[in-house]
Amino acid sequence: MAPPSFDALVARLRLAVNVRLPDKPVRRTVRGVEMLLPRRHGLPVFARPGSPYAENLIDLARIIAEEEGRLCLLDIGANVGDSALFVLDQVDAYVVCVEPDPEWLTYLEENVGSLDHVAIEPSVLVGPDADTSSTLAIVHESVGTSHVERVSDGTGLPMITTTELLARHPRLADVRLVKSDTDGYDVMLVPALAEAFLASRPVLFFEFDPRPTREATPELVPNDIWDVLVGFGYEDAVVWDNGGNLLGAWPTAELTQRSAVLDDLTPKERGYGFWDVAVAHKDDPVGLRTLAEVSRTLPATEPQQSR
Repeated sequence: MAPPSFDALVARLRLAVNVRLPDKPVRRTVRGVEMLLPRRHGLPVFARPGSPYAENLIDLARIIAEEEGRLCLLDIGANVGDSALFVLDQVDAYVVCVEPDPEWLTYLEENVGSLDHVAIEPSVLVGPDADTSSTLAIVHESVGTSHVERVSDGTGLPMITTTELLARHPRLADVRLVKSDTDGYDVMLVPALAEAFLASRPVLFFEFDPRPTREATPELVPNDIWDVLVGFGYEDAVVWDNGGNLLGAWPTAELTQRSAVLDDLTPKERGYGFWDVAVAHKDDPVGLRTLAEVSRTLPATEPQQSR
């Protein structure tokens, strides 16, 4: 693994200082896009100059929009709206942002709430058969992330099923790119998204990290997701590390074997934390061409898509 660049070291130092200061809203310009962030938020470090962080989502959005003229994006775990802002800076898009956390919602509303081509859904998204009478609460991390946990004290957040989401936001019938960043709940949620939006066959882009998945949804086997996605027709995948560095393009069915690195090696040994994965449907020629385009920098010896 290459040593950190000077910009990376400066960014980490700035974050180390900021997390020790009282938090407050601050204006930041990240990748040329102005937004309101909590001072302790880690985005300026992750998306520092020269970092490929978030470029994969932007590239997916841009290529689909170039082929189809416009894009409908579903952003689950929208946080402060950074993904939506990055995409909208380069792409003509309509975005539905799903974010249940009241703390992030304040920033999300400030950053994208006034845009007429953005809708905000302030709910926890769950599968179509989930019990929405159960309760979930938010647990905050130190650098601008959060995750949901089950609680029994009645302090839970509003929940919405994928079926209800589509009914409440009918423009999602044409969704062509879905981003899911739910810190452990993606393995539960992504198959429900594949089923809910099968008519439009969107490219699905999501985090895959077995450790928080086992903590958040112990009833699930993380690697079962690959066979489920293949069953829905999602046979091709591209994988990045969580910093946005391209790792490979393989058939989805191979990812059970290839993801062993996430259990067999520590983050320090493998040089990154977890995977970001994009999958395209076998009957979606635009999606397949999009995966081929975003994986074009792989070495010629690296396995490419199965078609």
